[in-house]
Amino acid sequence: MAVSKLFLALFLVFMVLNLEKANGEATGKTKKLIDMANRKGPYLGLVIPNLFEMNPLLQHPSYKPTNLTIDYAGRRFRFGYIDNQPVILVMTGLAMLNAGITTQLLLSLFKIKGVVHYGIAGNANPSLHIGDVAIPQYWAHTALWNWQRYGDGPQNELPLEVNGDYTRDIGYLKISKYSVNVTNCNSHNNLLNNVWYQPEEVFPVFGTPEERQHIFWVPVDPHYFAIAKKLEGLKLEECIDAKTCLSHTPKVARVHRGTSASIYLDNAAYRSFIYNKFDVSPVEMESAAVALICYQQKTPYIVIRALSDLAGGGDSENEAATFITLAANNSVEVVVQFIKQLSLTKYQDA
Repeated sequence: MAVSKLFLALFLVFMVLNLEKANGEATGKTKKLIDMANRKGPYLGLVIPNLFEMNPLLQHPSYKPTNLTIDYAGRRFRFGYIDNQPVILVMTGLAMLNAGITTQLLLSLFKIKGVVHYGIAGNANPSLHIGDVAIPQYWAHTALWNWQRYGDGPQNELPLEVNGDYTRDIGYLKISKYSVNVTNCNSHNNLLNNVWYQPEEVFPVFGTPEERQHIFWVPVDPHYFAIAKKLEGLKLEECIDAKTCLSHTPKVARVHRGTSASIYLDNAAYRSFIYNKFDVSPVEMESAAVALICYQQKTPYIVIRALSDLAGGGDSENEAATFITLAANNSVEVVVQFIKQLSLTKYQDA
């Protein structure tokens, strides 16, 4: 019996040591690739939500891929050049969680001098149109809420507000204002009551660990935003094919604000509300997460979003299915030209 137990113990030790060796070899190989890549950095990180937004860049004549790709934690990091700028491309996947995780991995693993996030978006701004490319100066996550109990209103303190956890400073959405078929009643209410918008709790690298800060509107890099002004006259695609064209000439526009939430917005009433409340133009599902990570890591960033649909508007069905390719192509063209201007600015500054 003692011999059997000793044999079992030795067998388990052997298995653990070999497992650690195997894991060490896999990790070691990946680490060597990362170290090799970083010796050629720093890079401009291109953070891209989905393949249909990445593929036009991979096929763009200005993008020159290298033979290096690194797969890590479910992400693929592709290395290449745009106008002699070394770049890393990485796809996030849908929504805020994926975008935040991917951006943090990018900044943690590699030497990154700046981040360009691009893709398509819905539009909340009536002065912009499908096919236009919007470049906001500020981003916010507008789905961090404190949902107030029925019967309470603006005069009532929110739970934990006294501790600084929540605030009434940003404002709220009163659900009953959007009721329909209410007749013979000057005022009415709704059990869903009010939703109060909240800032993000963040822990920047320039702060004290575990000492939280709050931010709602996250600014893009001012130098990047100034460079984006040079793109406002850029010619963009107008037609999908010979029969399907936009009724207007698309343009590049620097705008005040954009908003993200892990919600696909196809509702005209809410679109109108957030435009009037927050003065936002693009509405989508990833950019605020990229903004928040870059802000906390003190990394310059900019977001470029081509408008594929009027969120909840249009004459019939959502327009994104029709114009998704055109919008993706326009976003890529603006990204390429932005990087070229960034390279030129660096050369002129030198």
